[in-house]
Amino acid sequence: MYFAFAGLFSCAINLLYLSSPLYLMQVYNRVLVSQSIPTLAMLTLILVLALGVMGVLDALRGRLLVRCSVLLDDKLAGPVFGALVRKSARQGMSSSAQALRELDEFRAFITGPGIHFAFDLPWVPIYLGLLYLIHPILGLVATIGSALLLLLVFVNERLTKTALENAQSSSRRAFVFTENIMQHADVIHAMGMLPSVERHWQGSRAKMLAQQSLASDRNAAVSASIRFARLLLQSLLLGTGAWLAIDGSIMPVTIFAASIIMGRALVPVEQSVGAWKHAVVARSAYRRVAALLKENPDLEIQTIVPSDVTALEVEGLSYRVANRKRPVLENLSFNINSGEVLGVVGPSGSGKSTLARLLIGALSPSAGRLRFGGINYEHWDRGEFGRIVGYLPQDVGLFAGTVRENIARFQDVPVEQVVDAAKLAGIHDLVLDLPKQYDTLLGPGGLGLSGGQRQRLGLARALLGKPRLIVLDEPNAHLDITGERALSEALFVMKAQGSAIVVITHQPAVLETVDTILSLDGGRVRRLGPPEEMLAGILGRLKESA
Repeated sequence: MYFAFAGLFSCAINLLYLSSPLYLMQVYNRVLVSQSIPTLAMLTLILVLALGVMGVLDALRGRLLVRCSVLLDDKLAGPVFGALVRKSARQGMSSSAQALRELDEFRAFITGPGIHFAFDLPWVPIYLGLLYLIHPILGLVATIGSALLLLLVFVNERLTKTALENAQSSSRRAFVFTENIMQHADVIHAMGMLPSVERHWQGSRAKMLAQQSLASDRNAAVSASIRFARLLLQSLLLGTGAWLAIDGSIMPVTIFAASIIMGRALVPVEQSVGAWKHAVVARSAYRRVAALLKENPDLEIQTIVPSDVTALEVEGLSYRVANRKRPVLENLSFNINSGEVLGVVGPSGSGKSTLARLLIGALSPSAGRLRFGGINYEHWDRGEFGRIVGYLPQDVGLFAGTVRENIARFQDVPVEQVVDAAKLAGIHDLVLDLPKQYDTLLGPGGLGLSGGQRQRLGLARALLGKPRLIVLDEPNAHLDITGERALSEALFVMKAQGSAIVVITHQPAVLETVDTILSLDGGRVRRLGPPEEMLAGILGRLKESA
């Protein structure tokens, strides 16, 4: 609707633009002949009103496009953000937020000044038709010149397209690499990697700048050719008009009116040259955003089926990735009932963390079935399932915000519920020692806390609302003795309250709370049984792997 109104305003703007050549012709043909001052005053007043309305409509068109920009962002920003999160969850690693920048580039182009030429371009034939009405030869000269300019625009697109796309690709790689550097700046600084990393970064930027320079050089050459052709065309039109006036075919004043009309006809052509680089970038950005949304579609809202059953059923579970010959997990089957704890152990690379992401629904299995509460995972509503799940990953995944916001999962929950979760995780007293207690602001990743504090804060987030399914991946990797004691106490409390719990660990201390141990090796079940039968051998292997 916004674009439709912008198109209507563009029609009115282009029609009102004709008031200038009409005014010129009326002044020469009527005022100078009749020498009537009142006629001149009235014509001038009409011109002022027409140009004033044109200016107002131009401003309104700009405001409409701004509103369209906001509406487009409302419709697309959320789905793009969600697609990025789903892509990162599926890959098990962070995806760059570059797609959001590309959305902004696309949005800025289609709703900014660069799109104006698209509204004005359909009027080029109309202006050329007016020149044909004035005199066919003038129309013919203008048509040949406009065709030449459009050909130069096409040549510009062909010459700069590949270079601009390569520059965009290099820019994205440099941006992703820079993000990665900033996330691990301590590693780079500690091991003296800055000079070599900087050389690599500079190499990526050099490729980007080389491609941008190539595209800009070609664009500048074609732009200069177009400006030359435009000036030459307008001069030739004046010369042709003078010849026709000498021949008596047109009035002298028609020369200047035709020049004004021709100038207006060439405006969108010249605008397209300046906007072409942005158009190519916007087109590439649109394709990548569309591909992201297609590859990571929004999850369908499922009908919420109430279920008070707390039981996790895993049957024939397998998971494969494209670049590996063997499956990451193959044919896993086990059950966890209410109030039971399953301990998952195994060497690095055995698929433990992948199993965790499958159990929380972040990944979809390649084969087999997952059920919780008697309902298949694919039939659960994502929001409802997330409400009853607590998850603590190896990389705790805290966010820039307050302690309270992180524990509350950035949801609007009662403060009492946040405090209860913190107490259950044994971190309440620690939070009270912070400068602003629960309102203490943390940096990205929980910056400002130690590794153990971040892990215990992540545990509090996982225990928020006393979830029915809890999955903890290496929950004591950074904990001291006090933290491990608090973790064990929290697990006993959640067992007593009927939660189904999965604990993945390399540390023997946590295994004291488990009811069943699942030992993985190469993605397959090595052993599954009660801890009394398996603990001695597993503890030995864990100590060896440690």
